Amino acid sequence: MLILLVGVLGVVTMVDGANAVTSKTKAREGGTAIARSVIEVSRSIRYRDLTEASLEAALASRPGLADAKPTAGYTFQSRGIYYDMTLTVCSLDDPKDELGARPTGVTFCSDSDGPPATPRDRNPDDYKRVRVRLVWSTRATQHSVTQTSSIINPVGGLGPSVTGLTMTSPASSSTDEVRIESNSASPINSANFLATSSGFAADLSWSVNGDSQGKANGGPTNWTFTWNFTDGGTDPDNIVYYDCKYFIQADAFDAEGRAGSPRVLSVILNRREPIAPTDIVGGRNGSGDRVDIQWTPNPECDVIGYRVYRSTSAGVLGTQVSCPDAAAPSSTVTTKQWCVDETAPGTGPLYYHVVGVDTMASGALREGTPSTALVVPATGANSVPTAPTNLTSCTGGQPGCNKSDGQPAPSGQIVVTWDPSTDSDGTVAFYRVYRDGTAYADRWDDFFPGSSGGLLAWLEYAPGTTSHTYRVTAVDDQFGESPLSAPVTAP
Repeated sequence: MLILLVGVLGVVTMVDGANAVTSKTKAREGGTAIARSVIEVSRSIRYRDLTEASLEAALASRPGLADAKPTAGYTFQSRGIYYDMTLTVCSLDDPKDELGARPTGVTFCSDSDGPPATPRDRNPDDYKRVRVRLVWSTRATQHSVTQTSSIINPVGGLGPSVTGLTMTSPASSSTDEVRIESNSASPINSANFLATSSGFAADLSWSVNGDSQGKANGGPTNWTFTWNFTDGGTDPDNIVYYDCKYFIQADAFDAEGRAGSPRVLSVILNRREPIAPTDIVGGRNGSGDRVDIQWTPNPECDVIGYRVYRSTSAGVLGTQVSCPDAAAPSSTVTTKQWCVDETAPGTGPLYYHVVGVDTMASGALREGTPSTALVVPATGANSVPTAPTNLTSCTGGQPGCNKSDGQPAPSGQIVVTWDPSTDSDGTVAFYRVYRDGTAYADRWDDFFPGSSGGLLAWLEYAPGTTSHTYRVTAVDDQFGESPLSAPVTAP
């Protein structure tokens, strides 16, 4: 028994030691994998934005790398083991291309060379060092692993970088995105900017959405420039830059024309309420007393939609029309460039105005300048065209299945054809195609005949994989709409 006991205890001790080594090895493998993942994430961050805070924020959004203990410090959890991270991100000045003065806004490593008495390197931020140290415990014993990586400055450290770009007038301290807001009564017509370069720069150029605007003033490290939103005249409505989101970029160059890292600032321009919509056309469509209205989209990209107003008196905005397709963010705003007044009285004349709507910084909706009035006469003042006849369909690739120019339709393309309509007191302006229904929501497309005539052959731009039923109406120059044609199903 004594001999067996000694033997068994020896085996148990050996197994326990082996398990301890295995557990320690697995824990180290896990720590090494996490440290390498941190390094890889650091390489996905833009060089000038790479800091300890930005790297931790990027880690928090990655599966399996989130902070397991959202208290002090940053902790990973893997295989039941907690790894406490110590993270260091700092810049180094490589003496191989000489040393330079320390620019503001850049954190240099404590063991980085310099700065020298006579700075020679115009951009001393040559590369960043990312160091990750993980500490964990297994069997009451503390262990650690360290991974270090160098990330080279993408501009090679040759030219001066733009380290700061801010808007000074209207004043804003933001370095990422700013907003300019005013109205037509007192519009802001320009904005001033300050750019800072990392070292002495021979010149600094700036651009708007990639379009060069010339050189900035000042130097060699502080530069200013002005962005004008109008043509520079006395009329604030001579707009060059409509309300939208723009990207202002500054690039610094040395005497040899070498550039460092640029700087970009996002500017949301909302200097006035939307301008008046143009090209307002419409009329009674011949289906009861309904009135069709269309207009050209506004040039401002911050316009979220439109409102349509009806009045019985000239010069009065009147009552808002409820467009059938009014949508978010308000049921009173349509995102389309057309509307149907389904409650229009049969009397006339009626006066319609369209206004654009944008959004203020507070989230409130703001109406723009009303369009010129569209005058619609009383019901019966216009004769509608005749309904299209002989509606047929074919599929491209079949003999005789041609487009409106007489050329064969693409193989597999659905083509709908019909005979022309006539209008007793005007001309047919275009044809309207309905798909799978006859309501306003079933309007699918408009077909405009060529100036030289040609076939009335409409091509389905989104056929899908199922059959559809089509009907066609003719619309005259006063928006009078004919009765619906007989249906045709294709394919």
